[in-house]
Amino acid sequence: MPKYRNSLNNDYDDRDPLISRRSFLAMMGVGACLLGAGTLTGASLLGFLYPNAMKTPPSIFSLGRPEEVLAHEGKIFKPKQKVFVESKEGKVRVQTAVCTHLGCTVNMVDTGYACPCHGSTYDQYGRNTGGPAPLPLVFFTVFKGASGDIMVDKSKTLLDWNAAWYAPSA
Repeated sequence: MPKYRNSLNNDYDDRDPLISRRSFLAMMGVGACLLGAGTLTGASLLGFLYPNAMKTPPSIFSLGRPEEVLAHEGKIFKPKQKVFVESKEGKVRVQTAVCTHLGCTVNMVDTGYACPCHGSTYDQYGRNTGGPAPLPLVFFTVFKGASGDIMVDKSKTLLDWNAAWYAPSA
């Protein structure tokens, strides 16, 4: 210990520690702060470098075997792909469930579809009837895949609800 409180330690002996307890704790605190800042920076850089392309679903997906898809008539909602699948009289068509205003998922109502976010409404064919939506809901191209499954291509859209029907037997 120094002889005087604010003086430098000029009288060295073997019993004096090389660093004081206060200096040691201060260095540990600074080290912990630097380690935390480094961890946060590293985690944010890893999140930035992870590609967003892996998070989007594929544009072509399978609905299933024709006998499974056509087993029931009416509309069903597929939440993973955000589409409505409608089957009737041995035909099938697929319509988007994404509102054209800001991308919310629309709900099926008695008169057609309604967007819960901003009040856009659509008729049973997807034509916009009210609200801020600028475009109608589109239908997707449906085809038979090489495996025999009914496939949907979301990159190819149709606005004509009659041309959107696909008959798997034809």
